[in-house]
Amino acid sequence: MWPIVICYLIAYVIAGMAIGVVSGLLASLITRCRPRVLSASALPGSFGFLAGFLLSAFVPWPTNTVVEHLESGGSVSTTVDRYQHPERVAIVLSVFLPLLYELRRLRRARTHATGKAAFN
Repeated sequence: MWPIVICYLIAYVIAGMAIGVVSGLLASLITRCRPRVLSASALPGSFGFLAGFLLSAFVPWPTNTVVEHLESGGSVSTTVDRYQHPERVAIVLSVFLPLLYELRRLRRARTHATGKAAFN
């Protein structure tokens, strides 16, 4: 069982890195700030994906009961007290953390450029 879990975690890290690189690259193109290295956006993306997935999987959520009626006349009910779609939260975090990183880089670049111009 553990090798399967480790394989899924590695796949989630790779997916978060890919999403982070794409969102960081797009943010650097929009802000016209030269992209540094791809791993700088990949790390917040992978962290955001893992953190979003694990936190939303373990945070309590209001109880949700779904009842499916079968053709034979019976019914199947499922009750869940956790958020049912943690991958959505993970994708949102893996997009926004690299975006915030790139916006911070833009802010620092502009303040340094302004500060240097004021002393010249």
